[in-house]
Amino acid sequence: MEPRDILTRLAVPRPNHSPAVDRTAAYIKELLSSWGLVHTQQVFPLHPHKMFLTGLAVLLLAAGFFVAVLATRPALSLAAALSIPILLILEVELFVPLVSRLVTRTGENIIASFTVPEAARELLFSAHYDSKTDFFDHVQRARIYRFIPAVLGLGLFICLWLFLAAQYQGLAAEWLVALARILAAATLVFWGLIFLAFGGYVFLPAARQSPGAVDNATAVVSLLALARDIKENKVRLGRSNVTLIFFGGEEVGPQGARCYVRQRFGRDEPRGPVSLVNLELAAQNGAMIHWRRSGVFIKYRPADPGLIQRLNQACLEITGAGLETEDKITDDSLHFLAAGVPAVTIGHAGRPGLGPAGFHSVRDNLDRVNLDNLRAMIAVLERYIEDYNRS
Repeated sequence: MEPRDILTRLAVPRPNHSPAVDRTAAYIKELLSSWGLVHTQQVFPLHPHKMFLTGLAVLLLAAGFFVAVLATRPALSLAAALSIPILLILEVELFVPLVSRLVTRTGENIIASFTVPEAARELLFSAHYDSKTDFFDHVQRARIYRFIPAVLGLGLFICLWLFLAAQYQGLAAEWLVALARILAAATLVFWGLIFLAFGGYVFLPAARQSPGAVDNATAVVSLLALARDIKENKVRLGRSNVTLIFFGGEEVGPQGARCYVRQRFGRDEPRGPVSLVNLELAAQNGAMIHWRRSGVFIKYRPADPGLIQRLNQACLEITGAGLETEDKITDDSLHFLAAGVPAVTIGHAGRPGLGPAGFHSVRDNLDRVNLDNLRAMIAVLERYIEDYNRS
């Protein structure tokens, strides 16, 4: 079966809360088995509505803040205002499931391994197989997210005014009270937009669901093609063990990758040389790229320069051009970087075309796929593996 045929089967809406994501995992395992490839499954507790529940909780807290301001209750206002960043940091930045644990199902990572005698290293490659549809796409969300610090600061400023107004009569003038209420209402509207950015997918009809062709079916196809070529001895592994990981739960706060890293690297045990190349947004138009750093909102960790150098060389040898650079991404590699595992994420720039826009929407369809870039990605990964034989 050709990569294009596999891509056609994979590029359908497959959100984490739907049976479609289970069918996709089953199809990946079916393909691996049909090629005679041994693979294992790693199950984990998946919180499929993490972003919806977090966004809803934030909106309810914002509503509580607004009501407390209307009632001139400084302590309650401050409690609500502080609860919002605390919840966001715990759920989104630190991956602590406070409200997201209310809905739990079983998630699955699929792992295929190739071992060689007297291995000197292990090369990990990963891609996530789930998809996501959002009310706003990546670019639109980013325009909203950039105001989060300012709105949090505004809320705390209103709380400070409430406390001071209770002590100093001059600060309780009618126009100041009206202004504070207007500003509190504005914060409520903003957190409503955040709720739509986090969980607005629940309001979208089936006709607006994203096929997730480039995010991230093309990456999955790339790894499947790599697996088949290794099985058919088309790739010289040398002294490199190769492990391919198909992650679940990436689109809801890289949950599958977190499980894998915690189970494998969470103990203080000696580990041999191991590194990760993660694939995102592969095989759209444009140059092959890597992202400089990976994180969520606060902490971003830099990609490994040694891996970038090796991939850049492989890209030069295959395409005649080196990797270009993008700034930051939220993806599965962040958990590996946090655990001290060298990692980098690569893909394609999407220019000419939509670039980083249009993902998590119907515009991420098969028309966006560049089959020449898909073949180039597979070839670059294979050359990257073989280039270790020279060192």
